[in-house]
Amino acid sequence: MTNPICMERPYMYDFFKLNEGLFAAKFHHWKGQRKALNPAFNMKILESFVPIFCNATKNMLQRLDAIPAGETINIMEYLSRCTLEMTCATTFEFDVNDFPKVDELLDYMERFFYYGAKRMLKFQYHQDFIYRWTQDYREQTNVRKFLDAYGVQLYNDAHDRYTKGLLTNDQTEDDNNEGFRKPQLFVNQIFTNTLRKFDREEIIHNIFTIVGAGTDTSATEVSYTLLQLAMYPGYQQKVYEEIMDIFPEAEPHITPESLKRLQYTEMVLNECLRLYPVAPNLLRENTEDITLCGARIPKGSMFGISTYTIHRRKDIWGPDADRFDPDRFSPKRSAGRHPFAFLTFSGGSRNCVGARYAMISMKIMLLYLLKRYRFKTKIREEDMRFRFEAVLRLDGGHLVQIEKRQ
Repeated sequence: MTNPICMERPYMYDFFKLNEGLFAAKFHHWKGQRKALNPAFNMKILESFVPIFCNATKNMLQRLDAIPAGETINIMEYLSRCTLEMTCATTFEFDVNDFPKVDELLDYMERFFYYGAKRMLKFQYHQDFIYRWTQDYREQTNVRKFLDAYGVQLYNDAHDRYTKGLLTNDQTEDDNNEGFRKPQLFVNQIFTNTLRKFDREEIIHNIFTIVGAGTDTSATEVSYTLLQLAMYPGYQQKVYEEIMDIFPEAEPHITPESLKRLQYTEMVLNECLRLYPVAPNLLRENTEDITLCGARIPKGSMFGISTYTIHRRKDIWGPDADRFDPDRFSPKRSAGRHPFAFLTFSGGSRNCVGARYAMISMKIMLLYLLKRYRFKTKIREEDMRFRFEAVLRLDGGHLVQIEKRQ
C-alpha cells in the first residue's frame, strides 16, 4: 500500500475510460494531479461546504416528509439525489435541481460504473476487439454519450466563468498554517491551479471522478448505516441520544469541529464502513520486480486486495467479525490495530482524496435524518446478498420504513 513501485493502476481501470483523472490515471500522471488538487479538500474549505451539505439534506427531508407513514422505500434513491446535489454544488456551484433529468442522470451514473465493473469481472471482455461486438459495449457507449454531454456542459459553464474572470483563488492557509491559494470550489482549483495546468480532457475526467465517486459512495454508505440502525433499534437510539445531546436545537449550528463531538456516531459509521466497504476490492500493479513474503513477483503483476475480506478477518477483528458492533472502534479497542486493517478509504499515498469530505457529509445526513425520523426495516442481516460492482451493491435495495419523531 505504501511502496512507490506498487502504486500503478492495472489495465482494467482503462475500462472506465477515465484515464486522465484521479480515478484511473497512471501513477506518474496521478501524482502531479493529486499534489495540485490536495488543497481543494483542505479542512478550511470543507468547513465552507457545511451550509451546502445542510441545505441539500433539508431538501431531502422535504421529499421524505411527503412519504405516507409506514410505506417501504429504498432510502438509497433519496440519498443519491441528496449527495448529487452536494457534489454538484460544492464542485461547480451548479444547482442540480435546475437540471431537468436528475433521476435519469443518477441512473446513467450508476450504469456507467456498472458496465466498467462488469467488464472487469468478465475476462473474455478484456480484449477490445471482442468487447466491441457485445451488447454491453453498445449500452456502455450510449451511457457515456449521455454523461459526456453533461460533463461538457459543466466544463463549458466553468470555462466561460473562468474566461470572464469569475473564478478566483483567494490566499489563505492550509491545515499546517502553510500558505496556499484557496479555491472556494473544486472547479476554481482546477482552472486556476498554479502547480499544474490541466487540459480539457483532464478536467472532464476529474468532473466524472469527483461527481460520480462523491455521489455514489457517500449515498451507499449512509444507506447501509441507516439499514443497520433500523435492524438494531438500540444502537439507533444511542446515536439519536448523542445527536440530541450535542445538537438539541431545531436549527443546529454545525461545524467540522462540532461534528467531531459525534464520537459514537462516527464509531457506527466506521463499523458500517468495515462491514460494507463501498469499494470491496482494490487493484494495484507493480512497476518493478518485488519480493513479497519470500516470493519474487515480476514487474507488471496485478494485486487484488479484498477490503471486504480483510474487514471480516477473525484474526484481526475477533471471532465475531461478521457481527455489527460499533464498539470495535472505541479508542480502547482500536489501540494497536494495524493501520491497514481498515481500508475503506484505501491506504498509502493513493488513498481517497475525499475521505474527510465524505465523513463530514455523511455525519450531517445522519444528524438530520435521525433527529427527524425513526427507521425500521424487515430486512435481516442473514438475508442480505451483495453484488460486487465498482461499489458494494445490495440486492433488492436498502428498504426501510420511516416514522416521524414527535
